[in-house]
Amino acid sequence: MPQSDKRALLAEGLAAGYDDAALHARLVAAGVSAAAAKYEVDRLGKDPMAAELRAQAARMAKQRWLFANQRRLALEADDGFSLHTLDAPDPDHFYRHYYEANRPAKLIGLIAHWPALTRWSLDHFAAIAGDAIVEAQVERNLDPDYELAKDDHRRLVRFAELIDWLRKDEASNDIYLTAYNSGTNAAALAPLWNDLAPIALLDDTKSREGFFWLGPRGTLTPWHHDLTNNLLVQVVGRKRVRMAPPWAFARMKNSRHCFSDWGNEPLPAGDGNADMPPVLETIIGPGEAIFLPVGWWHQVEALDLSASMSFTSFRRDNAHVEDYKSYGAIG
Repeated sequence: MPQSDKRALLAEGLAAGYDDAALHARLVAAGVSAAAAKYEVDRLGKDPMAAELRAQAARMAKQRWLFANQRRLALEADDGFSLHTLDAPDPDHFYRHYYEANRPAKLIGLIAHWPALTRWSLDHFAAIAGDAIVEAQVERNLDPDYELAKDDHRRLVRFAELIDWLRKDEASNDIYLTAYNSGTNAAALAPLWNDLAPIALLDDTKSREGFFWLGPRGTLTPWHHDLTNNLLVQVVGRKRVRMAPPWAFARMKNSRHCFSDWGNEPLPAGDGNADMPPVLETIIGPGEAIFLPVGWWHQVEALDLSASMSFTSFRRDNAHVEDYKSYGAIG
């Protein structure tokens, strides 16, 4: 066996927390002689990289222990692993029991005062901003990594043309105007803010900070976690939201950035098992919202023609992106 293959087997074993005996057995099982395997394992005692891998494996084992205890506590709660619905919650209660506790919640009664609930429609969008040039995500169906490669799918289109396409009411994941496009679209879609009003849970000094989403039924945002706390507010149509907790990290198959290899898989709601993560599921309709805490995995599917807003302007420091970078977690 080439030396590089032996080293790879040892590195994988060290990262998994194997002791010397298990490492020796791993090499022998791969066809290395017992004597050669003993020589390779003995060398590790003088290898600083091996020492660091052992230390890292111990830290990861402690993290798994901590996540297992968080799982146990979540399942032992009086109402089990569940999603609460809050009706126009008092901000202090919301921040104390949900925002600061990193617990999601479905929210109703937050935007009953929004004119958008009765005004927003394709006709309204065409009337107030149809001539505007907007940016959208397009040709998503051609790329299994469309969400990770968002920049490759940015296209400028006339808003009225996008609206005409949406009037067909065809299910599709091929075109979607998303929060990622908001930097380009802020000025073009500024008239939409006249249909909104402050939300009691948010910082009222940032009342015009938010992100517009518009797409057909069938749009899918694959499993991922955000780098901020988010409030997703539904105005037109319905969206199905599935969520999994941070402590299910090992079962979320995270191999790239903040995305899960589960992708668009419709993971079933429930407590999960050794392979499947625990999942909360709900549908939000017009006037309803979902609080998505930082680090919570989620997948969002439009069940109808859908227009939504999302917000990150909470009354707490929500700038977790720089922390994420400082921990070297981008890869």
